[in-house]
Order: sequence, then C-alpha cells, then structure tokens
Amino acid sequence: MKVTLAMKPGPRSFIPIEAESIVPKNFLAGTDLFVWRGNRELRLDEVFSVSVEGDADRPEDVEVVISGDDTFRLKRVGEYMDGGKITILGDIGMHCGNFMSAGTIEVHGNADGWLGREMAGGTILCRGDAADYCAAGYRGGRKGMIGGTVEVFGRAGDFLAESIAGGTVTVHGDAGDMAGAEMHGGTLIVHGDCRRPAANMKGGSCYVYGTAQEMLPTFGKKGMVQHEGRTLIHFTGDIANRGKGNLFVKDYKYLD
Repeated sequence: MKVTLAMKPGPRSFIPIEAESIVPKNFLAGTDLFVWRGNRELRLDEVFSVSVEGDADRPEDVEVVISGDDTFRLKRVGEYMDGGKITILGDIGMHCGNFMSAGTIEVHGNADGWLGREMAGGTILCRGDAADYCAAGYRGGRKGMIGGTVEVFGRAGDFLAESIAGGTVTVHGDAGDMAGAEMHGGTLIVHGDCRRPAANMKGGSCYVYGTAQEMLPTFGKKGMVQHEGRTLIHFTGDIANRGKGNLFVKDYKYLD
C-alpha cells in the first residue's frame, strides 16, 4: 500500500501541526485520521490531499509519502512507529520518529529538533541537516536512543545523541557542542568536527573523524588505533564520572 499525503496550501501561520497520527499502521483500518493545528482538530483530508494505491494487511507493507511546501510545520510524524516506511519529500518538524521501534523514516530535507528522540529501533535517514538533540533523550530524561540507526548526511546541531544507551548514530558532516554527552552505550560517529564530545560519558563508543574542539581534559589517552582505514587517538573516560567509555578522535584541541 502506498499512501500519498500532499499538503494543501494553508494559512500563513507559524502554528505547527501535531501529526502523531501519521504512522503506517493507522492507514490499515481505513478510518478517519485527525491532526491538530493549535487548538483545532482537523481531519487528515482537510490538511492533505490523500491518495491510496493498493492495500496491505500489516504495517510493514505500508509506505506513506508526505510532500508539500509546509512539511516543516509537521511535528511528531512517525511517533511510536512500529513498521513500514515514511518518506518526507522536504523538511520535517520537531520530534519526528519519537519512540519508534521499527520501520524506516527517510527525510529528503532538513529535520528540526529531537529527530529520533528516545527511539528503540528502526532506521532514520536524514538527507539534509538535523537540528539540536538528534537521537537524544528529552529534557530530564535519563536515556536517549536505545536502539536502531540514525544517519544524517548533512550536519547536526548541539547535544547530538545525548544520553544515548544503544544503537548507532552517524553524522557525515560536523556536529555542534556536546555531541554524545552523558553516553551510556551505543555508537556515535561524527565524520567532521565537533565541540566537547562525549562529556560525562559512562559507556559506549564515540568516533570523531575530524577535530574534537575544546577537548575535555578528563579523558585518559591510551594510544593510537586503526579504525575503518583511519588512524585515531584512543581515549577512555569520562574519568570525571568514572566512565568506561571510549572516545576516538583524529585530532583534538584543548580550550585555550
């Protein structure tokens, strides 16, 4: 089954649309679905032109394709997703893929904050940039992502993979400040530069293929290692938290 949701031209407004109902399994029943714009509940066909091709008996066989000029206003798309695929032909708003456990979300543009927040499984591909808190835990939460894969082909903002406990996060560009802060487990790979990576980490592995700017002094230098054809410097820590994590960087600079 292929479900195409083309956003209709809407009022000029910065009010986001809460669209947690947009997950593949919800299109199997054929019942009306609703979203919220501010305090107004709207039927899905009031916001989108909806077309459905084929049929399916399980979420794994459903693909939802979202397009339009205002897709960046859609929040919580794919929340608790447990199978199937969502393709977004543009940018997407905050909290895309919250708590997802299976399936694939592919964003062809940029993603706003908390992409893949606390996800447990599945795959998220972001072809553009991801804003702050990608694959992180929500404020006050003790764990971020616990499983699955997030891959960002552009750059990522601050607090990338904060409190990650499992899974793999890969960013092909630079990342912002505090990438991998409070890591418990899992793997974080940044192909570019970032600032203060893996602060207060307790476990897991963080790889920085560029330069770790403002490198924290609370990591113990172990030596050189080979990884994926690269020569990296291996640190353990964060010693400030009796951490047993592993930080690997190509280069590093301490704060002057």
